[in-house]
Amino acid sequence: VLLFRFSALTYNGHRIHYDRPYATQVEGYPDLVVHGPLLALLALELPRVYAPDRTVRAFDYRLVRPAFAPSRIVSMGSGVRTGGSTVEVTVAAEGAAPSLTAQIGLG
Repeated sequence: VLLFRFSALTYNGHRIHYDRPYATQVEGYPDLVVHGPLLALLALELPRVYAPDRTVRAFDYRLVRPAFAPSRIVSMGSGVRTGGSTVEVTVAAEGAAPSLTAQIGLG
């Protein structure tokens, strides 16, 4: 449901995000593909939750591999709780290599 709603919200009509038979049988993916921008928003959840009093000043990210449903997506970071000005973040399907790497600059 989240992938479908995110597709609608971002006007992304590509069926790989919401049509499982199309994604697997036509495009050859193992399952639905999680949107890269959705992974980026999940990366930004870490400072929102763990440093709500800090302002995000910069956000640089790189999509390095796809993530597929129905995997649990996990965001991991370092530096948020220690008060650092730059947070290193990865977002990945649980048990898989990162799908997104990012640096978040905090004010």
